[in-house]
Amino acid sequence: MKQKITPASLVPQLASSRPSAAQVFGGREVPIDGTTFTDALDSAAMRGDFDKGLGLQIYLPFCATRCISCDRVAEVAVDPRVIDRYLNNLAVELSLISDRIGRGRQLAQLHVGGGTPSMLSAAQLARLTALIDQHFSIGDDCETVFEVTPDRSSWTQLELIKGLGFRNLRIELREIDSSAQQGLGRSYSPELLHDMLSNANQVSFDSVIFDFVYGLPGQTVGAVKNSLRLLTEMNPTRFMCRPFVRDEQRFEHQRGIDAHTMPSVAEKMAMFIAIVDHLENAGYEWLGINSFVKSGDPLSVAQTEGRLVRNRLGYSDKPTRLVLGIGLGAVSELPNLLSRNESRLDVWQNFLENSEHPACAGVRFTAVESKQRRLVHRLSEALQAPLAEFESAEQQGLLDKLQKEGLVKAESDWVRVTSSGRFRLLQLWDPDSGDLRIANSA
Repeated sequence: MKQKITPASLVPQLASSRPSAAQVFGGREVPIDGTTFTDALDSAAMRGDFDKGLGLQIYLPFCATRCISCDRVAEVAVDPRVIDRYLNNLAVELSLISDRIGRGRQLAQLHVGGGTPSMLSAAQLARLTALIDQHFSIGDDCETVFEVTPDRSSWTQLELIKGLGFRNLRIELREIDSSAQQGLGRSYSPELLHDMLSNANQVSFDSVIFDFVYGLPGQTVGAVKNSLRLLTEMNPTRFMCRPFVRDEQRFEHQRGIDAHTMPSVAEKMAMFIAIVDHLENAGYEWLGINSFVKSGDPLSVAQTEGRLVRNRLGYSDKPTRLVLGIGLGAVSELPNLLSRNESRLDVWQNFLENSEHPACAGVRFTAVESKQRRLVHRLSEALQAPLAEFESAEQQGLLDKLQKEGLVKAESDWVRVTSSGRFRLLQLWDPDSGDLRIANSA
């Protein structure tokens, strides 16, 4: 029998403020430059870190319009010359990276996201893929994911994306029920989604991943349930779920969202409980803290066998710990450094057109902090970690903090995520720092 979980018992008693625009990673963020970043690349390469599994995320920020709820670095552009110039600079950034770590490095994961990557023309998409191939090796076992938007993805384009080597599609979804749409963006009718999924099935992609955002302005548990009912009828391969956070300091356009319409933390928790119940009843398995897959999915097998990995790109059965972000505002995660690129397009372009890496800010980690981050990630992957790994004074401090919050419990030789902790972890997870907001290293 499932333990009864109520939203009120799960509300985190933590500060609700978000980082300012100048501190995307939190209060520990400091300015860095390209030299700091390339030095970190050199160190990782000398240690052989890139031989253990490498992920690459290509960020394409362009959209036809800016959505009021957009929480990404985005640029409105319809002129193909703007995108061509961006691709020119992506080529420079890729060169700056591969010149330091070695050309032809094998990728375990390749994700292309945005923005609206499907805005690129066929020629631009082919050029992008050729640029990646010039600098990295993409084998048959590489996890390749391309983010699409249903309203800009024709059968012809999906066929091209598959032909260019991308075997998985990812779709971010916000408003689904056409009768309740508020114009927040990423809003698609069930009919449009059905058509796109039908095309994707004909093209034979390995998986279609729904990235479901909940906790939107004015949203209720009932609306979430109705959206999930419509979505599960479409039978996607996987679901990823994350709460929406209004952050007008970083995204000024979100000031158009009335703060009084935002669901409370308790209401968001109730929505996530409803999500878990609905998806499990629909035959999906709860993976880690925020993903859902069908029985027999490679990720389900990886979790059972203790091979599941979580990084900035989500969950994977690939041994990927390091992720290199390429593009405007892109984030890279190295062993001792979390860095982000310049997010102003003109400044980013100026750096690269002068052959300088566009890293502008980051967080440096000590060896102890890096281990703490790894332990937190392990808890989000396997929902447990050996108690022996918390023996040092520093790690014991982290364990005490997690236990005080009720997120984990130490028993026998293991530290295990509690039933309520599994629900709460997602609400405490910072998508920018890639860590828990209560952890020292966040």
